[in-house]
Amino acid sequence: MSEFIEKRARAAQKVEGTIDAFARPADMEEKINSVCRQVLTGPEGDKLMNYLQSITVMTVMPASATDGELRMQEGMRRLYGIMDARRRSEPK
Repeated sequence: MSEFIEKRARAAQKVEGTIDAFARPADMEEKINSVCRQVLTGPEGDKLMNYLQSITVMTVMPASATDGELRMQEGMRRLYGIMDARRRSEPK
């Protein structure tokens, strides 16, 4: 594993209080959450999140999927999870 990846992995493990494991000030974290709540809630936001869920979380990869395909799918699932957690976050 490269030194860069090891450093990022150690840094991500130390970050608490953030949805995506990136260190940032609390006010910036709340601004991001606020934007996600505004954009991803309501009828149109629900339609978008339902679509994203259908192509990420609800998709079952075939046994023939390559390592790269599985990694890409897991990355998309992670991004969906971050977006969903941010839109469901409580205002502070």
